[in-house]
Amino acid sequence: NTLNQSRDAYGFTRAFMLTGNEAYLTAARRALDFLYAHSWDRTHGGVYAELDRMGNPTHPTADKSAYEQHYATVGPAAFAEATGDTAAWRWLNQVTAYEDAKLWDSTPGRDGYFDHVRADGSAPDGKSFNATVDALTTHTLALYDLTGDERYRQRAVQLGANILDHLTPTLDQNAIGFAEQYSADWRPDGSQTMTIMGHVLKTAWCLGRLQGIAPNSAYLPAAEKLVDDVWTRGYDHRLGGPYKDYNRTSGQMLMWGQRDTAKAWWQMEQAITSGLVLHHLTGEPRFLQMADETLAFYMRYFVDHTYGEVYENRTRDGRQIWDVNKGSSGKAAYHSTETGYYIYLYGHLLLRGEPATLHYRYEPLPVARTIRLTPIDDADLRITAVLLDGQPYLAFDGAARTLSLPAGFGGHFTVTYAPTAPTAVADSAPTTPDGFRLDPAAPNPFNPTTTLGYQLSTGSHVKLEIFDALGRRIRTLVDEPKPAGQYTATFDASGLPSGLYLARLTVAGRSRSQRLTLLR
Repeated sequence: NTLNQSRDAYGFTRAFMLTGNEAYLTAARRALDFLYAHSWDRTHGGVYAELDRMGNPTHPTADKSAYEQHYATVGPAAFAEATGDTAAWRWLNQVTAYEDAKLWDSTPGRDGYFDHVRADGSAPDGKSFNATVDALTTHTLALYDLTGDERYRQRAVQLGANILDHLTPTLDQNAIGFAEQYSADWRPDGSQTMTIMGHVLKTAWCLGRLQGIAPNSAYLPAAEKLVDDVWTRGYDHRLGGPYKDYNRTSGQMLMWGQRDTAKAWWQMEQAITSGLVLHHLTGEPRFLQMADETLAFYMRYFVDHTYGEVYENRTRDGRQIWDVNKGSSGKAAYHSTETGYYIYLYGHLLLRGEPATLHYRYEPLPVARTIRLTPIDDADLRITAVLLDGQPYLAFDGAARTLSLPAGFGGHFTVTYAPTAPTAVADSAPTTPDGFRLDPAAPNPFNPTTTLGYQLSTGSHVKLEIFDALGRRIRTLVDEPKPAGQYTATFDASGLPSGLYLARLTVAGRSRSQRLTLLR
């Protein structure tokens, strides 16, 4: 299952980012190498849905769905984020180009992703929840966060408009939930009556995430309406957590031949993530209550504390239902890993305002790079510290959330993020002490010398030091008492390699810093 290969690679990649264990990256790369080698239709383009164990497509003439194309990107997108891997980027560009060419409907008034095309990419038809909302969660938001490319933000805004214009209005026409299948011109499919509580909550989560990158006064009211629909009609207020599936027109729960009601592991995730994000954005206690109650139920009844992983489905009160499967061919560990990943980030950064640390592995390249790091869609986030192979690394811009790698630099990076406090100052000046300043270097970039100016309003002991990008002190330009006044010091970088350096002025235990770039 192509979708499963991609999702498992996502799970392994997030496991590495949380733990720093590079064995997970090896496993992710194996899954992705298989995906890259066998899943692409070299005749017509697009991704095959299923392969045999040798990599041959089992149904080469089957329709291609937007759902499968979207999820073929989720593993490569996470891997590109964690490693900057060029093969992952090529795959992302290839799949998104196919989607733009074959699946995107640019017709005014009906724009959006088609639900499916034929095997050869012809006869696009239908619109759907999966074609729309899953595009946001798999790659559109991730690619904007990774690149800052306006075309990805614009596509995210278009998908947000699809949600506001077509999905959420059907809430008022149904007993519960919204229509999930549509015609190509966005008319709800009356023959499809199932609504899935996880899909309603996931849509609210995406609107909250969109608010972080493209604020819109309509996003939060619509997200609140979606969550409240589940909260009032499809949620277990006794034990916690959303129920599973309903008939949207009658409002009746779908029992699927069982005597008891069911809850699904991936739908629990959507209650947790949407609840945490919307609580952060609105301060409404019911959203946090939903996240807390659902997580408590999930940890108690879904997680197998003996053998690991999580069960697919449980009854209303947490007992076994149908079978004891953990995951499925389509989802496997993806949702359980994603749940843990976002609980960690949202819990620390959004809920408690605490730092969170993630791991990255970038191989050295012959060219310099600036890497954008934005693990969640929230502008009020900054990088506060970076380690390279366990040692302090100074070549980062905390406010811009970028990491600078000179040519030939690479290794295992440990990056700590924190919410931006209202009184935060620029990253180049982690403290702003009174009574002295370090003036920008002139010239900068420089070769091979540059001059730094500094000013003291009172006499004090002064230390002016130069550090390389790894945090190693390579020069001490000044280390002595000085009276009040204006001073200069020359940094001669003869014999040093091109790259980023940091000048740090310390007076009475307080510091100012200035980045320097040596270009030969």
